[in-house]
Amino acid sequence: MPHDALLNANPGFRRALRFYQVTAYVTGILLLLLCIEMFLKYAFHLEVEAFGPFGVIALVQEGTTTALNLSLWVLIVHGWFYVVYLVASYVLWQQMRWPIVWLLAMAAGGVVPFLSFVTEWFMSRRAKRDLVLREEQRLAAAGEEQKLRDFEASLSESEREQLESDVQQSLAEHQRRAN
Repeated sequence: MPHDALLNANPGFRRALRFYQVTAYVTGILLLLLCIEMFLKYAFHLEVEAFGPFGVIALVQEGTTTALNLSLWVLIVHGWFYVVYLVASYVLWQQMRWPIVWLLAMAAGGVVPFLSFVTEWFMSRRAKRDLVLREEQRLAAAGEEQKLRDFEASLSESEREQLESDVQQSLAEHQRRAN
């Protein structure tokens, strides 16, 4: 099955992956804005103000904002969007049934600058690869089931009875050993 067709055949996976990708990028951008804001605040004691007396966007001394304090809003929006990012990470992690370490790696992506872009790239590739592997395993299992059905259909009634009695004897022997 082609890669795109496989993604389209799994809409839940596609939605979970897209949700994760979008939130990873938005969280990464907000984290970079937060780092810039922290640098301005602690290095130069400046805050970013919007729609104030100094223009649409202006740098003002810390604590003197008279209009919309963008520095504060970057903090708030990043904090809440990080929660959304964690939910997106959890949904993708749960869909993929990965070990817990992958969820922790995705969670770290929202707190380390630039890491969300790296984890998004890595986890998206991993998720798509794992989906393809699962589909191949499913198809292989379906092929094995079909071979088994074909084999069973080819058995005569006496062969089927002989096979059934062999299985029952093997099962009884196994249960006897277990006790």
